[in-house]
Amino acid sequence: MYIKIANLPGSKIIVCFILLLFLNQRVCAEDEVEELRKDILELEKIVNPFIRIFQKVSILVAPSVVSIVAEGAYGTSTDPHEEISPPFSHPREKGKKSPDSNRPSFGSGIVVRKTGYILTNCHVIDGSENGMITVTLCNGDKYDAAVIGKDASTDLAILKIPCDNLREAVLGDPKSVKVGDWVIAIGNPFGYSQTVSSGIVSAIGRTHVTPFAKPFAYEDFIQTDAAINPGNSGGPLVNLRGEIIGINSAIATRTGGFQGVGFAISIEIANEVISDLIEKGRVLRGYLGVGIQDISDNLASYLNLNSKSDVMKRFQLDSDKGAFISEVWEDTPASKGEIFPGDVIIEFGGRKVLNADDLQKAIRVSTVDSEVKVKVIRDKKEKLLTIKIDQQPEGMSGKKYVTVKAFLGQASLSIGLVIEDLPLEKAEEHGVLVRHVVSDSPAERAEILPGDIILKVGSSEVNSANEFQSVLNGFVEKGMSVSVFVKSKGYVTLKY
Repeated sequence: MYIKIANLPGSKIIVCFILLLFLNQRVCAEDEVEELRKDILELEKIVNPFIRIFQKVSILVAPSVVSIVAEGAYGTSTDPHEEISPPFSHPREKGKKSPDSNRPSFGSGIVVRKTGYILTNCHVIDGSENGMITVTLCNGDKYDAAVIGKDASTDLAILKIPCDNLREAVLGDPKSVKVGDWVIAIGNPFGYSQTVSSGIVSAIGRTHVTPFAKPFAYEDFIQTDAAINPGNSGGPLVNLRGEIIGINSAIATRTGGFQGVGFAISIEIANEVISDLIEKGRVLRGYLGVGIQDISDNLASYLNLNSKSDVMKRFQLDSDKGAFISEVWEDTPASKGEIFPGDVIIEFGGRKVLNADDLQKAIRVSTVDSEVKVKVIRDKKEKLLTIKIDQQPEGMSGKKYVTVKAFLGQASLSIGLVIEDLPLEKAEEHGVLVRHVVSDSPAERAEILPGDIILKVGSSEVNSANEFQSVLNGFVEKGMSVSVFVKSKGYVTLKY
């Protein structure tokens, strides 16, 4: 392209000025680039130590991380192109698979004892009892593994390999974990062993994460944006001190792959089960036998009330702190120790209980067969109970229980009675059945016994639990003593 410069006065001067300006800008641009390069090098000196932390932590922890392949397990292959549908899933779950499928399940694990004990997730090895489990170390050595113990309530399991010179992982302090902390995830995503990703702690104390319902599920998850994918299950979430603070276990996803929301079981939960699984093959936990809820709007909805304040008014509570008892199972420590639906537990074994999670934690670490002091709020008064803790059963099949909604029509705890309608075989008779007599209550002092039939409250006949409660309320509201007619005793007076 040719440009013809007109032979006009001053035109050559203008062209020269433009050329000089262009050359000057080019020199300035080159100077800027040099300046930027210098700035980058200076900043690199500042950032490099931080980057080296990730490098050194990865090198430090890698020998304590293993890859797991479980033949016959319920997991699926690690093909990233398979269809994945659940919005919440374990990092290796992609749809359903029958137990007899030949495809292996891929996962990760953590060395928790140098003598060959490996911590992983239950769901990595579930269904592999008749198949082979292979553990691969970071140096490529492979070992057949045996299942030593599993705990479905926490989704944790222990494997054992015949090796006694492993590098044992250092477990961190769960109380030191804070939102915003940098973390590293190491594992076997899609079968790519020793893969490292990083992110931050997005949240702590997450619950209701696992994609399936389990009896007595204990959940305390760390949420992270460090990449967790199929095959990461059972691998460690590590802080920048090289300590394990979580076991990567689940993701929230609409595609089955990572979408920025991963979950790791808190090391606090793992610490509670590792020794029991290694030594006993199962976890022995305390058991109370109650259903619990926070005092909240959700509880109000469950009770067909409008709000939390309505719950507090209904149960005469001055605070929303504590664990509300919504269910009590029969023939359990709770029922034997006279905990009733509608009670609010505010202290358990000397530990303050501010919510349902606090009570759950206190129960599960209680010693089996020990006696525990339990403080409850009932009828606006504090009551101290002594409960003997049982061992948590495998499940609740066949157990009967009473919910707070049913109990409200049966319980007259101000006089110490739990009553119910007569059974079908006595339906033609009149009265109500005494189901339980609270110890050290007006009813016990009047020598009313379980199995007694009450025909009247005052002069009014009663033929259902609701009728009994309705008539009794008239006396209670006026603060009056009440006489009840017991079929085997006649009238007895209940003073409270």
